[in-house]
Amino acid sequence: MGIKLYKDNWMYALIPYNIAMGPLSTLITLQILRLGGNVIDVAYTISLANLTSIIGSLIWGFAADYFDRKKQILLSLSTVGLTLVAISYTKSISLIEILYSILSFLNTASSTPLSLLIMSTVRKDLWASSYAKLNYLSSVGYLIGLLGSSLLAIYFKLDFIVILMGILVLISFGLSYYFIPKPELHIERTALLHNLESFLIRLKQIPTIFIHFPSKYSFKIFSLSRLKSLVSAYVPLLYIGMFLFYIASGIFNTEYPAGLKEGGLSNSLILIIFSIGMLFQIISYYLSPRFINKLGKARTSWISLLMRGSSYFIIGLLTVIIANKISLILSGIIFYPIAAGLAFSAFYTASSIMIFEIVKSGKEGSTLGVYSTLTGIAMTLGSFVSGYMVRYMGFGFTYIIAGIILLFNVYIFKTIERLPR
Repeated sequence: MGIKLYKDNWMYALIPYNIAMGPLSTLITLQILRLGGNVIDVAYTISLANLTSIIGSLIWGFAADYFDRKKQILLSLSTVGLTLVAISYTKSISLIEILYSILSFLNTASSTPLSLLIMSTVRKDLWASSYAKLNYLSSVGYLIGLLGSSLLAIYFKLDFIVILMGILVLISFGLSYYFIPKPELHIERTALLHNLESFLIRLKQIPTIFIHFPSKYSFKIFSLSRLKSLVSAYVPLLYIGMFLFYIASGIFNTEYPAGLKEGGLSNSLILIIFSIGMLFQIISYYLSPRFINKLGKARTSWISLLMRGSSYFIIGLLTVIIANKISLILSGIIFYPIAAGLAFSAFYTASSIMIFEIVKSGKEGSTLGVYSTLTGIAMTLGSFVSGYMVRYMGFGFTYIIAGIILLFNVYIFKTIERLPR
């Protein structure tokens, strides 16, 4: 008797969850500021959440090898929904920091099982289209969440919007209980590393994957002798480039919502700016493969870094020179979509394919754990230092520095483009 296969209609059960996740980090930032918090509080909250999500990706990833994956998904959805409801009633910034960190840890529990569920329940020749569908529904959910919350913010307080997001996640829990199948086939996590679509989806959810925890010897890839060699410099340079990308992105993304709020924009306007960025991101995801096929992965990467870094720099410059509501709105609807939409999607797709090719070459044991460790450190470090940068330099110069880091990164990826593969 063969393995029972299912249709992929269960993906629609996750739409309410994706709607809730779209505006979540922005809502948390705005909630902290509403309660009287400052940029340091925002930095602590986001960096702690990043740290717990990294720990979660390690723990829950290994758990997925031994426990019922449907139950792991349901555990994640139910606890995330309940934690969101708890956050909506919280009036303490410290408690928000703790609850949001717990939420980030629990949220990672569903990422690996969901990525593997398609492999376990859908025919292999339909994997690519099913992963594309999952990515599309996720992106549309995020966009609906951002647009919906921007409208709700006109009429309702943030507390109400957050509790509504919690209810949406609990709705996904109920739908998933009935519609997500329990696969008979147990696919090992390493399967994610041998299918491009599943690998891209998994990295998009959380950019850290620990199949094996790296030893201190794994970091020898960054030795000076390897960096000097044209043959062996490709992997360490790529990972250094990704490290710089996540540091710069952590610095900018952590404080940009706070910068807009401190500049006098309403919650609704801030969420609209992020909605436009998400719309451009969705469009770019579908255009990126064409650019990569035409220009190559490394060239697409450095061109997108040039766009993203320049956008950060210009947003920062306008914040320093003009710093009024009009300039914040204009830079937000012009340059932010370029950075967070067009440039991010192109860079994410191209660089993730480059990492996938390294993994598929059989070096995953020694390099994937190193990549995940560096990425996790960069995300956490970027978010953590951003608050202090804003306190001592202001929002504008903080954005400018994030832009300069990305512009320097252009040089690294130009170097990678010239290396033999």
